[in-house]
Amino acid sequence: MVSIEKNKQSPIIKNIDWIMIVTVLFLNVLGLLAVRSVSVHLNQPSLFKKQLIASIIGIICMIVIMLIDYNIIKLFSMPAYIATLFLLVLVLIIGKGKEETGTQGWLDLGPASFQPSELGKVILAIVAAVFLERIKQGNGGLNYMWLGLTSASLVGLVLLQPDFGTSVVYVFMLACMIFVFGIKYRIILITLGIGIISLPILWFSVLEKVFDQYQINRILSFLNPEAYAMDSDWQIRMAIRYIGSGMLTGVEKGTEKAAKNVPVVESDSIFAVIGEEWGFVGAVLVVLLFVILLLRCLYISRYAKDKFGAYTVVGLMAMFLFHFVENIGMNLRMFPVTGIPLPFISYGGTYMIVCYIAIGIIVSISMRRQRPMFEA
Repeated sequence: MVSIEKNKQSPIIKNIDWIMIVTVLFLNVLGLLAVRSVSVHLNQPSLFKKQLIASIIGIICMIVIMLIDYNIIKLFSMPAYIATLFLLVLVLIIGKGKEETGTQGWLDLGPASFQPSELGKVILAIVAAVFLERIKQGNGGLNYMWLGLTSASLVGLVLLQPDFGTSVVYVFMLACMIFVFGIKYRIILITLGIGIISLPILWFSVLEKVFDQYQINRILSFLNPEAYAMDSDWQIRMAIRYIGSGMLTGVEKGTEKAAKNVPVVESDSIFAVIGEEWGFVGAVLVVLLFVILLLRCLYISRYAKDKFGAYTVVGLMAMFLFHFVENIGMNLRMFPVTGIPLPFISYGGTYMIVCYIAIGIIVSISMRRQRPMFEA
C-alpha cells in the first residue's frame, strides 16, 4: 500500500525540471549583479530597481504558468494571438521610442513601458505549434494557410516598427520549428539559395526604404569596420576592448570602465561588463549556463506528451538560442549589431518577464511529459 501511495503522489510535481529553474535563477542573479554595477557607475539607481521588480514579476508569472496545464494555453492561443496583433497595430499608431532608438516599439504605461513585439515571440511559438500539430495529424489544407498568415502578420507588423532584429528572431524560431516538424533537405537548400540570391534585391528595394540609416550603417560597419570606426562600429570596438581587459578573473574592484564607455551597455553590451568584471571565468560561466538551459529544452521537447508541446518548446528554445548567440556574437564582432538583449541578464523589463513566461510554459510541458526526469 505504501508503494502504491507513493506512486500516486503528484507525478506532475515530480517532473518539475529543477535544473532548468535553478539555471535560469542563477543567470538572473548574474544579470542583476551586472545591471547593479552599471547603475552604480552611471549613478542611475532606477536601472537596478526596475530590473529587480521585473525579475520578481517574471518569477511570479513563471510559477503561475508552470502550474497551469499547457493545454489550457493551447486552448486560448488564438485569442492571445488576436490580442497581440492588436497591440502590434496599436504600437504603430501611438508607440514611443522612434526618436531615440529608430524603432517605434514601446507602449507608454506611465511609470513603465511595454514592448509588444517581445510578447509576440511567445505567441508565435504557441500559435505555430498549434497549426504544425494539426498538419502533422494529417489536417493540412487550411492549416498551411493559417500557419503562413499568422506568422507573416506578426513578422510584418514588427518590420513596420521597424525592428529588423526582432523580426529575424521570429523567422529563426519558425524555421527551427518547421525543421523539427520535418521538411525535406532539398526544400531547405532551395529556400536558402533563393534567400541568398534575393539579398541584393531586398537591400536596394526594401531595406534602404524601410529602415533608418543608422540600422543600415550597422550592417555596413560589420562588413567594413574601419570605415565606421568612430561611428557605428564604436560600440563593438569598446565592447571587445573591455571584454578583453578582464583577462582571467576580471579587473580589480572599483576600476571598471565599460559601464561609462560602452554605448547601451546595460542591454546590448552587458556582456562587456561581465567580461571586464568577472573575466574569462565569468564569461565561460554564462556560456555554460546557457548551454545547460538549451540542453534541458531539447530534453523536454524530446519527451513531451504531444506534438504541440514538443513544437512549442523548440520555438521557445530557438528564441533563447538566437538571443544568446547573437548578443554575445555581436559584442565579439561575429555578427552585426541588432539590439538583441541577452536573456535574463540584459536590462529590460518586458523581455525579462517574457523570458520567465517562456520558462513557465516549458516547465509546464516538462511537468506533464511522457516519463519522469532521468528515467530509463
